[in-house]
Amino acid sequence: MEKKEPKRHHIGHRIVHLAVLAYLSFSRLLPMKTWLLIGKYFGRLFYILDFSHRRISGRNIRFAFGNEKDQRDIKTIARKSFEQFGMTGNEWVLLRDMSKETLRSLVQVEGKEHLDAARRKSRSVILLGAHFGNWEYAHAYYASTINTLNFIVRSIDNPLLERERLVNNQRFGVRILYKENGLRQAIRRLKNGQDLVIFADRREGYKQVIPCRFFNKKTSTMTLVPALARKYRIPVVPMFIVRNEDLIHHRLLFFPELNVEYDKDKERSIHEATQQQSNIIERIVREHPDHWAWLHKRWKKDTPSLYPEDMARRARKKAKKMARATQ
Repeated sequence: MEKKEPKRHHIGHRIVHLAVLAYLSFSRLLPMKTWLLIGKYFGRLFYILDFSHRRISGRNIRFAFGNEKDQRDIKTIARKSFEQFGMTGNEWVLLRDMSKETLRSLVQVEGKEHLDAARRKSRSVILLGAHFGNWEYAHAYYASTINTLNFIVRSIDNPLLERERLVNNQRFGVRILYKENGLRQAIRRLKNGQDLVIFADRREGYKQVIPCRFFNKKTSTMTLVPALARKYRIPVVPMFIVRNEDLIHHRLLFFPELNVEYDKDKERSIHEATQQQSNIIERIVREHPDHWAWLHKRWKKDTPSLYPEDMARRARKKAKKMARATQ
């Protein structure tokens, strides 16, 4: 675990933390299926109440699929996406008491031959992921059954909940690093035979981005995964997790290794591999659109008109700044 100056918590943080612990105690009284249904309906409630993120999700889905989906389909995907988040949140609470054996009984692996082929080439691998499905389960399962896994994240604002996340992940073998300076440590650990998972479906916090096609739309895409793979000759294996229809069980899916050309021109090689990563993420999102986090402003840089409220907010800030400058 990367050392980081701990944030100071206040009474509000403690109240939220105590509420989470009480919620955990309540979960122990219920069968898992009932607990997940509660999470599902909490997610549906947030879909109804959270107008802002519901609107963003709807716009993103409409923009991505175009005429492929009608308005009813768009609303259904958005609602089910919120429901998935609700169930994942309730599963995250369960991880605090969950044994490795129980977790293994909930996850079935498919496509492991792709991971095995990559691991025969290298001491370590980079896992290509996204904000998709219950990635906490995916990471915990991987780290407790295959190899130590490093994950670079932004810290939770509530330091008490961040501590819970650290303990939960560390118990299963997941090492949390932070975006501020975690990449250098992640590279050292890759060289020592540990693995690294990187989510490539957003660009926040990374300066090296290039335009790619995602859902056939121009989309600024981070090049970190192909750049690391090419520089250190480490194979990249896509990994995603999908919830079964019974809600309780999941399938952990490994796809064929990303094709990173080491001998080609560097810029061309990275561009082609970055487009591949976008294609892979698009493929899994198309197959299970309700599993992806549509509530992020994925096309904010390339299609700002998709989020007019943001444009208006920036215009107001710019006007205020100019007004202060002329005073």
